[in-house]
Parts: sequence; structure tokens; C-alpha cells
Amino acid sequence: MQEIHKTVLREEAVNNLVMNKEGIYIDGTIGFAGHAELILKKINKKGKLIGIDLDSYALKCSKNNLSKFPEKSYSLYKGNFSQFPSFLKKLGITKVDGLVVDLGISSYQIDSGHRGFSYMNDGELDMRFDKSKGISAKELLNDIDEYELGKIIKDFGEEKAYRIIAKNIIKYSKKGNMNTTYQLKDAIVNATSPKYINKTLSRVFQSIRIKVNNEIENLNLFLQHSLRYLKSGGRLAVITFHSIEDSIVKHFFKKNATNCICPHTFPVCICDEKAKLKIIKSKGILPSKNEIRLNPRARSARLRIAECL
Repeated sequence: MQEIHKTVLREEAVNNLVMNKEGIYIDGTIGFAGHAELILKKINKKGKLIGIDLDSYALKCSKNNLSKFPEKSYSLYKGNFSQFPSFLKKLGITKVDGLVVDLGISSYQIDSGHRGFSYMNDGELDMRFDKSKGISAKELLNDIDEYELGKIIKDFGEEKAYRIIAKNIIKYSKKGNMNTTYQLKDAIVNATSPKYINKTLSRVFQSIRIKVNNEIENLNLFLQHSLRYLKSGGRLAVITFHSIEDSIVKHFFKKNATNCICPHTFPVCICDEKAKLKIIKSKGILPSKNEIRLNPRARSARLRIAECL
């Protein structure tokens, strides 16, 4: 099969994840099975991989890419990574040895114009990872008010010019011109200084995609579930691609790696909190210069790892 996506931080993630060759591991964003394939190579016949993805095409590709491994060594499910407890219940599994999620959008999704993820290709303004569920970006933008849209662009895109951009998008929407990626692109470009066009386009498209797919809510839910389902010594690996997600993961790790959460003004601890995680590499792991050279889309990635106590 022609390579349509390069897995980011493949060895770094899996080498820091698989500590038990007989363990059960979840790849919550299996995609084209880059991490999953390496996990299956590292575990033995007593181990098991559970792969999850919202994208039907990605699941089809991952199944094909994993066909060289025994069928009983892995199970694949369509769904969001935050839903992994329901899949474990189906398998009768209560604890796992590791979880990995890659929160980036795949090259295939970016380059497929009909998915609506990128301003580089014209197509229907959709942006859903699973086109069978939820509302599309087109539906969102044609039914939202200026204030709410501005808040989305500000909070999820960290875009300073969120007010004027939101105003212009709504202006286009009211004229019936908010159905394709190029129409959205045009609305953004006409409200942006030429000096900042590419960065602003990326931020606004990102913010709308995050909202459409409830990405922040799902990340927070996944992190909370991970504490309940990881065995002692089990590891959690999360690859992020922008500061919003990375900040959430960093804060979650730090909070749960702390023995006391009492205010600093308290003379003695009264919370009785105990650390649940141990952070592996406090600043996380970044792609090497060589990986970035071979795959420029990896440049913003950061891998954070924690071990369950």
C-alpha cells in the first residue's frame, strides 16, 4: 500500500509505552497502524492490542496493515478514544498496561479535499472525523452567532483577531456563502492582514475542527478514564500538536503526580491526596531534526508520558 501518512514519534512513543511483553495495550487513535504495528512487534503471543478510530477508512487501512499478525492478537473498534472503557467491557478486560493516543490529524485527512479539513483544497465544509455523527462545520457556521464563533476562534485557535474574523464569517454565512472550504478561506483572508494569512488560516480551521469534533471534551474524558483503567506500572503516552491540548495534558500529569493539592498557605496537609502518576521526562519528547526533515508536519508534535503508581 502506498504510504499516505507518516507516523509521528513512532519509536519514542512505543519504546516508552511497552513495559510488559504480555500486556494489554490500547491505541486510541490507531489511524494507519503505525504505532500499533510496533506495539504488536514488541508484545508476545500472550499480549493484546486494542485499536480504536473514528475514521472508517483509517480502520480499513489499519486492518490491512495488521493482517500479518495473528487475528487474536488485536481487536479493532470504531469510536472515539474516550470511549475505550466500553470496548474493554465488551472484551471483559478491567485493566490495561498502556494507552497511547496521537491527537494529530492525519496527512490523508488533510490532503483529502472532500473531508473539509484543510484550506489548501476546496471541498464540502465538513471536518468531522466520523461523517455519520454530529454536525458538520458547514452546519455549525450557518447556525452560530458572531459572539459564540468568536469565542471558539479565540479559545481553540488562540487567534488575536477573532472578533473581526468571526464577524466576516457570519457575514458570508448570511449571504449563503459558507458551504465549502474555499468560501471559509475567503472569509478569513478578507479579514486578515496579508502578513499573517497562513498562520491565521491554520488557527481558524483548527478551532472549528476542534469544536465540530468535541476534541477538548473527549481529551479530558480520556485522561480521567486512564487513571481508572491503567494497572500500576502501566503507562500513558499522549502526542499533541498544539499548545491547547499540550497544556491540558501537562496540567493533568502535574496535578496527578502531586501528593498534596492543598493551598500553599496551609501549614499542614488536610487533603490526604496521593500521587497517582509519575511523569516520565518532565518536558516531554520532541521529534528529532531528522524526523522533521522527513516529515515537516511533525515539527509541532510533543510526546508526554506518565506511569501509573
